[in-house]
Amino acid sequence: MLRFAVALAAISLTGAASAQSPGFGLEEIRLGVAAHDLTDHSEDGPQIVGDLMFSSPDFLERIWSPRPFLSANISTQGYTNLVTAGLAWDYGVTDRLSLEASFGLSYNDGVLEVYPDRDGPVEAQRIKDTRALLGSDWLFRTGFAADYALNQHWSLGVFYEHHSHGQILASGRNQGLDELGLRMSYRFR
Repeated sequence: MLRFAVALAAISLTGAASAQSPGFGLEEIRLGVAAHDLTDHSEDGPQIVGDLMFSSPDFLERIWSPRPFLSANISTQGYTNLVTAGLAWDYGVTDRLSLEASFGLSYNDGVLEVYPDRDGPVEAQRIKDTRALLGSDWLFRTGFAADYALNQHWSLGVFYEHHSHGQILASGRNQGLDELGLRMSYRFR
């Protein structure tokens, strides 16, 4: 599955080099790799991260015209995968350097809690030692990024993401996940 996702993303980015926007307001495609679970290091290993960025609709002008996005974070080690929908605000620092802040809601397939009665004490401890205990299938995602435009279409960037339910979407466990990574972007013009 992971190989298929990476191959599909690579084909998409390669095809984008000569393509016009495929429609639906799609403005930018991003592909990156991130260090996963920086805080606890329970789920070490890289994540493959792909984003689809859309043009800001007129009705979002009141909140500084953020761009809607869809994102997927795929674990290369068989740990937590996430999909996110949200909004991203861009700020151009110079002609080439831009900063971004984003907020969204993500869904994950990770471990919510350990259950010693169900799994047994040994297995429950193994899960506790090797997995982030997220407490909810749904998490808030906040992100920050800096991108440098190489030319009209391509840019390189660094990004940070935090996924957590903040005791708002659930109660109990909330270890959350932090990711730091590098990405390449292709922007349709």
